[in-house]
Amino acid sequence: MSYFTHDFVAEIALHAVGKSRVITYKVLFMPPRFETEVPFKTYPRLRVEGEIADVPVRGAWMPVGDGRRYFIVSPDITANTGLDVGDEVEMRFRIDDQDYVDVPSALTAALKSDDAASAQWDKLTAGRKRMFTNHVFSAKTSSTEQRRVDEAMVAIKDEITLRDMQKRKR
Repeated sequence: MSYFTHDFVAEIALHAVGKSRVITYKVLFMPPRFETEVPFKTYPRLRVEGEIADVPVRGAWMPVGDGRRYFIVSPDITANTGLDVGDEVEMRFRIDDQDYVDVPSALTAALKSDDAASAQWDKLTAGRKRMFTNHVFSAKTSSTEQRRVDEAMVAIKDEITLRDMQKRKR
């Protein structure tokens, strides 16, 4: 048996998300046959790990209001494969640990050096933890990464969201 339990071929499509601020993503839409094979009733945003065009991916199947589900095709995938909107691509995946959070090393180090923040971190849901880690991971420079780690540490200790913290600064 393969490590990945599900596979399909689909076309990379554009999908717009948001009402007041629309963001367009390159996505794969899940074939309907998987709706009965995977636990969407328990996990509406089902986290998976897999491969798109042999490039490792980790993320979630996200619901759309019309009943479909999509998986974001990252810019790294299109850059590394040359594939783009309209191209057919194979995706293989398996259901991931729903509580898995990939934590940047800079945030891990900061948490290890601060017992109070570490205790608060342990109380957060996986989704809240991902909010902080994504904020740090998206930094393009080391100075921005450090600033975002510092912001995350304050927000974690104060038990607030990053958005609330940014409002305090205004």
